[in-house]
Formats: sequence, C-alpha cells, structure tokens
Amino acid sequence: MKRMKKLLTGLLTLAMTLSMMTMTAFAAETPAKMPTIDETKKGSITIHKYEYNGTDGVTGTGEDNQIPPEGAEQLADVKFKITKIAELDTYYGEDAKALPTVEQAKTMTSIGTPIVQTTDATGKTKFDNLTLGLYLVQETEAPAQITGKVGDFLVSVPMTNAAGDDWLYDVHVYPKNSSTYGEVTLQKKGKIGSADATNLKGAQFKLEVQKNPTTWEQVLKNNKGEQISTTNDGILTTDDNGKIKVKELAPGNYRFVEVKVPEDTGYIADLKTPHEFTVAATKGMKEDGTEYQAGSILINGKYVDTTSNPIEVINYKPAVEKEVQIKAGDWKNASADYSVGDTIPYRVTVDVPANIADLKTFTLTDTPTNQEYQIDTLKIYSDSSLATETLVGEYTVTSENSGWKITFDPKKLSSVAGEKIYISFKMTLKEGAIVGSTGNTNKINLDYSNKILPDGTPDPGTPETDKIENETTVYTFAIAVEKVDASDSTKKLVGVTFDLYRKLSDDAAVGGNVSENPVKGLTGKFEKVETDLTTNTEGKISVPGLAKGDYWLVETKTIDNYNLLKAPINVPITATYSETKKTETITDTTTGKTTTTTTIETKTLTNAGEAGVFKTVVKNSKGFTLPTTGGIGTFVFTFAGIAMMAAAVILLITSKKKKAE
Repeated sequence: MKRMKKLLTGLLTLAMTLSMMTMTAFAAETPAKMPTIDETKKGSITIHKYEYNGTDGVTGTGEDNQIPPEGAEQLADVKFKITKIAELDTYYGEDAKALPTVEQAKTMTSIGTPIVQTTDATGKTKFDNLTLGLYLVQETEAPAQITGKVGDFLVSVPMTNAAGDDWLYDVHVYPKNSSTYGEVTLQKKGKIGSADATNLKGAQFKLEVQKNPTTWEQVLKNNKGEQISTTNDGILTTDDNGKIKVKELAPGNYRFVEVKVPEDTGYIADLKTPHEFTVAATKGMKEDGTEYQAGSILINGKYVDTTSNPIEVINYKPAVEKEVQIKAGDWKNASADYSVGDTIPYRVTVDVPANIADLKTFTLTDTPTNQEYQIDTLKIYSDSSLATETLVGEYTVTSENSGWKITFDPKKLSSVAGEKIYISFKMTLKEGAIVGSTGNTNKINLDYSNKILPDGTPDPGTPETDKIENETTVYTFAIAVEKVDASDSTKKLVGVTFDLYRKLSDDAAVGGNVSENPVKGLTGKFEKVETDLTTNTEGKISVPGLAKGDYWLVETKTIDNYNLLKAPINVPITATYSETKKTETITDTTTGKTTTTTTIETKTLTNAGEAGVFKTVVKNSKGFTLPTTGGIGTFVFTFAGIAMMAAAVILLITSKKKKAE
C-alpha cells in the first residue's frame, strides 16, 4: 500500500509539472488579450507616407500590415507635426465624451511640446516613446509636386484594434498624397544673317526654379529625385534636333538660362535673357475656352503645349559678304581684273543681328593688298542698288594700312536690327600689283561681341569678341614684247618704240586718252594705254598691271634702217578665272575666341599666258640700200650728164656753122 501511494503521488506531481509547462508555452506563443488599457505603457505613431494619384485604397486599421495600392510610391521629405491635445480618461472613461472633430482639436490647448519629424527615403517616420493620449497629426510641409496634401487627422495612443478585442500601442498610419508634374520642351535655333533659323545642336542651358520673388536656384534633379542631365552640374545640352526636354517638374515658376553656345559656330551667346515658364498647380482655362490640367505649361500666364510648340530660343550671328565690281558692271563675290591705276568699286553686305543693340562691339576693318583706299568714297546704303543712304552720321571711318575701319555704336544700329546694310567704297590698284594667279586680295573683318552679359557683370565694357573674315581678289596681267631681226632671231633690236592701245566698246566716250580711229589699222574707239614703250638691251618691253582686254601695239619708231611695221599688232589678254571659296569656323580652346573665315581655296586661271604674262615676238626687216650721197655712183651719173650736155652744145655749134656756110 505504501508503495502504491508513493507511485500515485509521483504520477500526480509529474502531471502537474507537465501541465504547468504547457500553460507556460501557450502563454509565450499567444499573449493574453488585454481589453483594458495598461496605463504603465508608452506608445508610438509610425507614419508611412506615399505619393499616389489613384482612387484605390482601404481604411486604415492602425496595424503594421497594410499593403499600399499599386502605383503608390514612398515619399520622402514630408514634415509632420504631432500635438497631444487630451488625456484618454475624458473619452474612454465611464462617462466618456464623444471624440472631438479635427477642427475642434485645432482649438484645444496642447499638452506638452509638439513634435516635428520628416519622412526618410522610405517615406517613413516614427514618433516613439509617446505618453498615452489623443494626438492631432498635421502635415506641415511636402515637396513641391504635392498638390493634394493629406488632411489633418487624430490618432489615439493606444487605439482599439480592428477586431475590437485589444489595444494597439504602436499605431501605424498610411496617409497618401496626390501629386502634379509638368514636362517642358525647349527648342534652340541658330540664325546667321537673314537666312532662315535652323536647329542648333550643342547649346547649353541651366534650369532654375524660383524660391522667392528675388531668388532662383538651379535645378539638378527633378521632383522624383532623378538627375535632369547626364552631368552632375545639371547643365542641359540641346540634342541633334536642337531640343531639351525636362520631365517630372513640380508646380512652380521656372526659367531656362543660356550658359554656352556650341563651339565652332560663332553665335552670340545670350546669357542675359531668361526664358520663363510656369508649371500650373491647378486646372485652368485656355484662350479657346477649353480646360487645361494641373501640370500644364504656362508662359506669360497663357497655356502652351510645349511638346508641339516648344519654347523657342534663337541665337544670332552676323554675316559679311564682300563683292568687287567687274568692268562690265556686275558684282562678284570672288574676283575681278583691273589695270594699275584703275578705280575698283567694292560693296560689302552686312547682315545686322536682331540683338545688335545689346552688343558692345561691332567693328569692320578693310585690309587691301596692293590697293589704296580712296578717301571719302565710303558710304552706307539700305539697298543693294546703292541708291538710298542710311546711318548717315551714325558711324566713324578712319584710314588704316591703305584700307579703312568703321567703328559702330551698336545701339545706334537698332534702326537696322535684323536687316542688311550695304557699304560702298573705292580702291585704286597700285603700282607693283601682283601679276597672275596669286592676285591682289582685299579682306574684310567684322569683330563683334560674342556674349550678351547679364546686368552687373564685372567689366562689361570689354567683352570678348568673335571675328568673321571674307575676301575678294583682283587679278591683273602683263604684256611682254620681244623685238628681233626677221632673218636672225638671236639679234635683238634695242631702242624700238611702241604705243599700246586697248579697244573699247562702241559706246565709250571720246576724250582724254580715248579717241576714234587713232591710227591706220585701228577702227573703232581706243584708249591709249601707254606711249613711247622702248625696247631694252634685250630687245624687250614689259607692260604689267593690265586688265583683260583687246590690246594693240603700234610701232612708232624703228632703228638701223629697219622698216616700220605696216599695221598694228594684236595682243589680246583673254584670261578666264574661277575660284572655290571655303568657309571654316574655329574656336580657340585657350581664348574661347571664334573666327569664321571665308577664303578663296582654289584659283584657276585658263588662257592666261605664262603666269599671267601674254608674250609676243615682233620681227623686223631692213629696207633697200640706196646709193650714198656723194659717193662714186653719183659722180659717174653726174659726169655722164655733163658729157652729154657738152656733146649737145658741140652739136648745136656745128649745126649753126653748116647753115652759115
């Protein structure tokens, strides 16, 4: 019996131990629900912030297990303020009052100091270690794209769970904000002179957002946190179509500011003029009465679809073309031919940029080779026919290095902004002008400001300049005569004299060196070009500096019983020439100065003799040798004559005697 009692007692003890272990394990796995508030605890409010423009969603439970709707994105940098406005006894006690509305809560005296925190990169912030009570939660600041902020709301710490059988001391809320974004397109174009504007690749801009009425800040990232450019400095560069597109911009005021024009173009950079636009925060009405949506682009308060009608920004560049007048009266932009001493008319066409009044420098310089500027011949016209003068008294001309320089005050050119002006002047071809294909150039240089600087820029009186160069060529030729003996060409005739004539058109005016039918063999109107051209010790004459034409040599004096030429000799200068022009624009990487140069790349002369010299060989023969006065031949004839006369006298006397007899 005693043994049985001991066994039973052991079994009962084991059962009680196992029973206690089971209860302990169960308690550890499933905490007991507490339908009453444990006032010794503290709680927390965790805010999960999302950006969401949809309509799907569920009512919050306060628990940390809610799944946001599809398309919701975590939203950082949102500030929340929580304020304790009441203890729980008032609302959860035996004589509980109805919970206050949000508007009522805003008027209640706070308990303690409000707490402000900002959501992190995951859109979350946690207000921890809170005393139990009723809290007012307010969103105080959000990124600019948030146009639908969440309303103020109340949170109880703790709050009853969704099942209604327990208290949540750590409360999770999932407020969502609606957002608005805009997309803008800029179109960059370049306009050279009066030519049509073309898309300009490689221009650089920065985008700025207005922070207050006087402060702008560069935008490096859009309002989704993405870099707006491929470079860390946020500089935007126009693409192959001359466009810049920026997406995901929050409502606000923005502006594009030009930073740099493309290299090797010579365009004038406008660093002064901002191109402003607004991303609308709300809906509005278009000019046609239809509605535009929030996020639309407004320019000067008016709706603009910049996708189809981009913000257009034009860079300007002046243009210069130089022409020389040929003898027939037409203008050529490459070359002509003249004789030494001739007057050479020139015309320079300048396309004045539309933004000329904003420039600091606009200067033209003419530099000739073997030519001399004829003082006071320079005038400026508004038409290519050179009929109507313009800008009279609005510029100064100085003579420099046989050429000239015009210095303009750009502001005084505003009357011709975006238009052409024509500069007319005259040169004289000087002695020593180069004969042949090299020719005698005449260059025009335009120096102009390459930037329009913002007001207040240090030292605005000395801006950087770019240059445009253009040139023409004046050709001149030569006639070379060699005088030799007709029977022995190695014998050179020294001292033979010629006059040189050039045939003119039938309508040429007679007078001065021009006459009609000047000598036998020259029919028509001729200009006497040179007189008394005399062969040198090599029997040669050289006449350089002649324009193309129909030339005639007339021998006026011969030597050593050589016969004069019976008729003038024709020596035509029939050269034809052509040129290929090349334009290059190069930016100096050290100075940043850009030069656009138009030069004659190739010069082709045909029928141009030898290097522009037209040669002719003139052969002369001697005349008959007549008896020398006082020589033997004359004496014989004289003696014979006297003898004949004496015979006649004797015969006459003899005859008279016979008659007498």
